[in-house]
Amino acid sequence: MSKLVVVVGATGGQGLSIVMAFLSEPGYKVRGITRNPNSEKAKALTAKGVEMVQGELGDPTSLERAFEGAHIIFGMTDYYEAFYKHGKDIAIETEFGYGRNLADAAAKISTLKHYCWSTLPPTDAITEGKAIVPHFEGKSKVDKYIKEHLPDLYNKTLFFIFTIFTDNFVLYDIFKPIWIAAAQKWIQFAPTDPQTPYTSIGDHKVNSGIFVRAALRNPDIKPGTYVYCNVDTYTFESFLALWGVASGVSPTAGSTKVIQLSPEEYISLFGQMGEEIVSQWAFFGFLKANGIERPLGDAVVPGLALLNDEDKAQLVSTEESLRQMDWSGY
Repeated sequence: MSKLVVVVGATGGQGLSIVMAFLSEPGYKVRGITRNPNSEKAKALTAKGVEMVQGELGDPTSLERAFEGAHIIFGMTDYYEAFYKHGKDIAIETEFGYGRNLADAAAKISTLKHYCWSTLPPTDAITEGKAIVPHFEGKSKVDKYIKEHLPDLYNKTLFFIFTIFTDNFVLYDIFKPIWIAAAQKWIQFAPTDPQTPYTSIGDHKVNSGIFVRAALRNPDIKPGTYVYCNVDTYTFESFLALWGVASGVSPTAGSTKVIQLSPEEYISLFGQMGEEIVSQWAFFGFLKANGIERPLGDAVVPGLALLNDEDKAQLVSTEESLRQMDWSGY
């Protein structure tokens, strides 16, 4: 009998990646959860053989119904929808509430063997409140909730940390390069040193699922493990240069440049989204300044170490992901 994989947010980037990874895996059938099963994206997945069902993260009953019979559940939440409408404080609590609903519903499924939760580090706890990243906190509070309140589910849970999506470069205006004619350069502003490491999962719409599938195939990974999913590591400066070459927009050496701004200058330019980005790089700066190399301790495994040669061949690198995007607007 085929094992049922249920994917939250099946029509989005992460969710779609999980769906496609298991559709191609013998012995599995896939059920996708979406707010609107009649959307064009949902219909396209139905045509591929995915069972699409309606579910709302704010409606626990709909989640329990959608999870029924699941062997594997992939859960995720979106911070930015609530952030843009209501600001960071409400967004954190909204995301935590949705993640808690998912965990509570998953804990009631007797057939469940693996719960996969897309999360980020608990910055408040790690830094003792000195460098809190709002878009990390709602997710990480769910980790703590599962561990402290749902021990049976915790013993079935793997936590996945996905690094920066290449798509962010086009999805968020704050990251888009700006042409400065007088300098003959494409520039990007950053609230950190241009030589700061910049980690990238590459194309998350493909690679996320490859990491999850590989982790679930590995019998040696213990529940409660964090799987760190990263494909490439650059610096801010080298990533922008890569964009110039891969996009074809600015392939000449020296034609791109990252300009460091102070946190105050960055926030004055970009407002609440600027504050959000400043907080992220302040957290990473805190880790470096305090010599914290393993903020989650020994419970972390590098995702690349779990991949076989076939998995690695399927990954879409950051460079290839950039090449595939439409840069005609530039």
